[in-house]
Amino acid sequence: MAVIIIVNIFSMKGDYTTLNASDFEKAIMGDDKPIVVDVRTSDEYNSGHIRNAINIDVKGDNFVEIAEEKLDKDKKIAVYCQGGIRSRKAAAKLSDKGFTVINLEGGISEWIKAGKETVK
Repeated sequence: MAVIIIVNIFSMKGDYTTLNASDFEKAIMGDDKPIVVDVRTSDEYNSGHIRNAINIDVKGDNFVEIAEEKLDKDKKIAVYCQGGIRSRKAAAKLSDKGFTVINLEGGISEWIKAGKETVK
């Protein structure tokens, strides 16, 4: 008898909050401003990003190490990518390391669709 095990590679663990574009904007503009992190590639970041976002590519081999060097665990971290998949991965990795994380649902694509500002 054969046993088949199916692993969902898209399962994102971690303890983080996902917000729509409007709520994400309120969160990053509020009194308790989080550190905004664009987790896309540098080319994607340079094509347009959310104001004041820093770029740490989640696909980089040393994403967690760079994040731990650059980010303050005492501050909330707001992450986004192009469509939401990479930022969920980043949010899970960061929350597993003790960061408090919010994630932009649908990524910068939804941000732009909602008429929110980007800069180059």
